[in-house]
Amino acid sequence: MTVVAFIVVLSVLVFIHELGHFLAAKRAGIQVEEFGIGYPPRLLTLGRWGETEYTLNVIPFGGFVRMAGEEDPDIPRSLASKSKRTRLVVLGAGAVMNLLLAFCLFSATFLLGVPVPVEFHRVMVVNTAPDSPAEAAGLQMGDLILAVDEHPIQGPQELTDYIHQHLGEEIRLKVQRGKESLSIPMAPRQEWPEGQGPIGVVIQPYASKMDIRTYPWWQALWLGLRETLSIIVLTLSIPVLVLRGLMPAGAVRPVGPVGVAQMASDAAQQVVAIGWWFPLLQLTAAVSAGLCMANLLPIPGLDGGRIFFVIVEAIRGRRISPEREGMVHLIGMALLIVLMLIITYQDLISPVPSINWSDFF
Repeated sequence: MTVVAFIVVLSVLVFIHELGHFLAAKRAGIQVEEFGIGYPPRLLTLGRWGETEYTLNVIPFGGFVRMAGEEDPDIPRSLASKSKRTRLVVLGAGAVMNLLLAFCLFSATFLLGVPVPVEFHRVMVVNTAPDSPAEAAGLQMGDLILAVDEHPIQGPQELTDYIHQHLGEEIRLKVQRGKESLSIPMAPRQEWPEGQGPIGVVIQPYASKMDIRTYPWWQALWLGLRETLSIIVLTLSIPVLVLRGLMPAGAVRPVGPVGVAQMASDAAQQVVAIGWWFPLLQLTAAVSAGLCMANLLPIPGLDGGRIFFVIVEAIRGRRISPEREGMVHLIGMALLIVLMLIITYQDLISPVPSINWSDFF
């Protein structure tokens, strides 16, 4: 199940991304020599249609569209021979396609049914601030606060009010951590850093009961667009959130193919168990949006790195030599492969926490 789910999810994401480059290049009259799934060495040739060879390669971490003269403007019908605007469109088309895929999949989840909370009876810990009473007491992300001093808690505001009424006094939180029930004492401080609160914890309501709600297509499209934009905003906000201590660094660790495979397997197993496509569609959409943002990073070897060179060319008024640009991208790609191997090793020794899809019901 893990291997099959991984291959399906990755193949869809890679195919859509490279299809964007392929279609944009063909429309611009650029010669496309190869459309490859995976990275070389080549495993087999699927066929040749027109001037393009379609191949399947050994390293299953991505794919590529090989265009004539990607850095050499002297080659006829090459990418480098086209205008700066055309090159920006072709280089950015893959990320745009991933964004469109995310939008379509998110919209499909709202069309087919999404979990909607109908009852809130718990409070969940989202984060604890450094050097705060909550951190010192051992509260962890994902803990559910059920009661304080034996008083059942119905929502965040009720907990906040109680804490502010007992500043400087010891209180005791009844906490559920997985299947374990804990009693955690702590003393809310009377003074605290701006934005932290008496115990230094970020909380949110937690639904004890969920329902499945479907939407008409026009609402599904709007909600799918909103969900896609929220992923983009969250991705761009992550560095700021981590630096401000509002999000733990461990929660934003990079995930490689092994981690994606595990998450895809969990989602696929849930789909089989409940006959509901939400888990796999939601995961694939989120990964597609993340792939869009990652590819636009100005790192040599990525689409964003190539776009960066075009922007530098526009600012300087002249092109960087093809040899130098090609060498930079080659080194960048080698470093990216090394980084991917390191992330894969991390995923193996410290697996990504499984998503408990049962929480959505």
